[in-house]
Amino acid sequence: MNTITKRCLCLFSILMLTVFSHTALAVAADPSQVNTTFHMTGQVTAPNIQGFYGIIGDDGVKYQPINLPRKFKKDGLIIQFDAKLKANTMSTFQWGKIVELSNVAKITSSIAPEERKAIHLLLKRLDSFNTKDLEKLQEIDIVSRQLTKEQFDNWVTKYDHFTLLYVDISDADSTSITGSCYYTRELVNGMTLHGNTDLAAMTFTLSQTSSGWKLTESGSLSNQPIQYSADTLAALKEKSVKKYNTDNLATLWQGI
Repeated sequence: MNTITKRCLCLFSILMLTVFSHTALAVAADPSQVNTTFHMTGQVTAPNIQGFYGIIGDDGVKYQPINLPRKFKKDGLIIQFDAKLKANTMSTFQWGKIVELSNVAKITSSIAPEERKAIHLLLKRLDSFNTKDLEKLQEIDIVSRQLTKEQFDNWVTKYDHFTLLYVDISDADSTSITGSCYYTRELVNGMTLHGNTDLAAMTFTLSQTSSGWKLTESGSLSNQPIQYSADTLAALKEKSVKKYNTDNLATLWQGI
């Protein structure tokens, strides 16, 4: 074997190792999440890769779909979809988590991207309250990581049926979103002036991290009334319906 042939074989071997190393990085996925279907909203994007379309989820995570329908391959298109993480799937794009899609639909809502991202995370936060799941909460809410299981249980067992009612964004850029929100919750063993439904409010700051958007700051509204009347709740619901066509933000993108 002459010197030129040896050099060619060496270069070829290096190239193949590089390709398969990149592929391995691209398909890496948390084994516990593989084959678990989840719902997501996000924006289709066409990065500088010929013929490739990815999705930037409203959770801040990049998703690489293996079966995005052709009619949805439009840069900037807002969609909702169900997805399942795929393991042992070959890819050389090195762009996001590899997923198989189903129930893909275009979103026609006029809600701004920053508000949509905030709604997505706040809904996950309230879902963790409804399911009494501290681990799920701490996955997206960094502030809650200082809570013990006992502290969380003692608080969350007082309430049920947390419902996101209204979100207002005050400032946003590519790495941070700040705003406030209102939500209702039902007292398990208690009553308020308007029944067992209690109205709560909070300020929040979301930050973009390497693993997506996280809640990094939360607090009370400075102008929040000490007690809400039935009229206050009714006015907020009317405001929500006018803006979102619903007073339960969990239903915004369920109509696939």
